[in-house]
Amino acid sequence: MKLLNFSFSTKLTFDNYVHNHSFALRCMPIESEVQHIVNCEMSISPFVPTKITIDAFGNTVTAGYISKEHRFLDFEINGCAEIDLSKSKTDYMPCYLYQSEYTKPDKELTDFYADVSAKCNAKDPFERAVFFSDILSDIIQYEKGVTDTKTTADLAFELKKGVCQDFSHIMLSLLRMDRIPCRYIAGLAACDGETHSWIEVWDGEKWLGFDPANNCPVNEDYLVLSQGRDFGDCSIDRGVMFGAYTKQLQLITSSLTTAY
Repeated sequence: MKLLNFSFSTKLTFDNYVHNHSFALRCMPIESEVQHIVNCEMSISPFVPTKITIDAFGNTVTAGYISKEHRFLDFEINGCAEIDLSKSKTDYMPCYLYQSEYTKPDKELTDFYADVSAKCNAKDPFERAVFFSDILSDIIQYEKGVTDTKTTADLAFELKKGVCQDFSHIMLSLLRMDRIPCRYIAGLAACDGETHSWIEVWDGEKWLGFDPANNCPVNEDYLVLSQGRDFGDCSIDRGVMFGAYTKQLQLITSSLTTAY
């Protein structure tokens, strides 16, 4: 078991005033069998009353509405969590077996799966995930600025470049073609100063975490913020607003450290 201090902040700045702004945030860490939230505080500016609900995937959703004109939205969380991977998560859902919006493979990715799966002798779901990831780490280059939050698995695979989100989507696509249930995780990792993504693989009894971008199993230096079929279910912040703005700037900082 490890005790972790965490912090996460996002600053959204608009180039013109917006109003009637509805938003939904998935930045409050999940409570689960392996992750206990000791304490967590959240602040939002401009101040606005919020409503907290739990979505179908078990994510904590903080929703709010700002009617007045504003040019920024800042939110921040700070807290402490206990991570204990000697315990198991068992919240299985059948939907994790099927391809989703971000993971649907094209012919190139389908052909790649057919080739590599034929070379894998492992039967265990997690061992097969490790096998696929080893191959991906040799052919996909980690590079920022090439993809964005709308990039799908097939496009990232075509580019052979991307970030953690892209590695996760490609792995999910391969595993689902392999008939292995798996899910997307958004969270914080000690190895990353922003947000990070990885996957969880269902071994028939429990979920096991794996980080495709770093090609390694997840340890107790990871904190889950949200989970779902793909990025679309796990987006940290979503919003709809009115105004004459043409772009927005997003600045994200995070910290995950061992509590002594």
